[in-house]
Amino acid sequence: MRRLLVTFFFSPFVLFAACEKGQLCQMDIPGSQCADGSESYVSYIDRGSENLFVYVQGGGACFDAVTCGCRLKENNCKGSNEGGEGATAGYLSRPPFDSQIHPWGLNENGPIGSGNYFEIVYCTGDVYTGAGRVNYGNILLPRVVRHMGAVNFRLSIDKAKEMFPNVKKVTIIGASAGGVGVTYNLNHIARNFGQTELFVINDSGIPILAKYLQVNKIQSVLEKWNVKATLPDGLTQDDLVDFEEIYEFNASQFPGVKFALLGATRDVVFDGYFQLLGGNSNSVKLSLEATSQVLDKTTNHKYFLNNGRWHTATFLSSFGMPKEALPKSHGVNIEDWIAQMVGNSSEWRSLTAE
Repeated sequence: MRRLLVTFFFSPFVLFAACEKGQLCQMDIPGSQCADGSESYVSYIDRGSENLFVYVQGGGACFDAVTCGCRLKENNCKGSNEGGEGATAGYLSRPPFDSQIHPWGLNENGPIGSGNYFEIVYCTGDVYTGAGRVNYGNILLPRVVRHMGAVNFRLSIDKAKEMFPNVKKVTIIGASAGGVGVTYNLNHIARNFGQTELFVINDSGIPILAKYLQVNKIQSVLEKWNVKATLPDGLTQDDLVDFEEIYEFNASQFPGVKFALLGATRDVVFDGYFQLLGGNSNSVKLSLEATSQVLDKTTNHKYFLNNGRWHTATFLSSFGMPKEALPKSHGVNIEDWIAQMVGNSSEWRSLTAE
């Protein structure tokens, strides 16, 4: 099913029967499932370009009745966007059409330039890693959550390839949970777009490293999400203790892909999650520093770190923050750094937190 949206960012929308070039449209993804069992979808703009910008939505995570916003008096788990008290995940049902459009996709003069736009919706609470079905209630009062994020992501990337088979340059940005998702699913991205000029950006999906959290809590989360069923080809269940192995795997298997990790050492969102998982106020900083050492062994996998508390740097840019106020590292602001990356500048390099 295709729908046509005539809209500005976060505004009401109008539906028409067909989708025209240059318009923001919607397409359902058969086989996908949001946490409540509803079908997910993608948004896109076909501009007839040889360039493609893919945005992977963020929206938190959940792994028990409280963080998924499961209600005692209702047979569902609502997530934080739908009023779930104590929830840390965003939408767990099919989100509104214009809930999180990345303004760079509507701005042909943005840091990554003009091109087609494709957006992957997040509604599973598992940072795009899962293929699980969990009852966070009991037999009498079931509260079933479908953590199918990896399945949805891969179906969506397949659809992007089907819709834009001849693009020559692909830039993918995942924000927060989406950043974890593009890192975890890099093998599937490369399988579809590895023959293009490919740029993959993890915007604030802070690496989840067990050595700075509690191993038993990490393993419990991975089991609930059924991550063992979605491991990238070449990794086994024994290989995966946390997500450090994913960075090492990607560095060895996809050295030609230009990959970037953006992170603030005091990220206010992941600091809260890490403390839920047994970490402390230094866990974000230590996780970024450890991962930077893995990326330092590669040529094309780099990082942009600073000592701020920001979360999702590309959205800070998109919301009209003055350029001089954007996150900087060693005098370079995030917009210019990304422009260096996608422009294949010789000045593009990893930047540590000062």
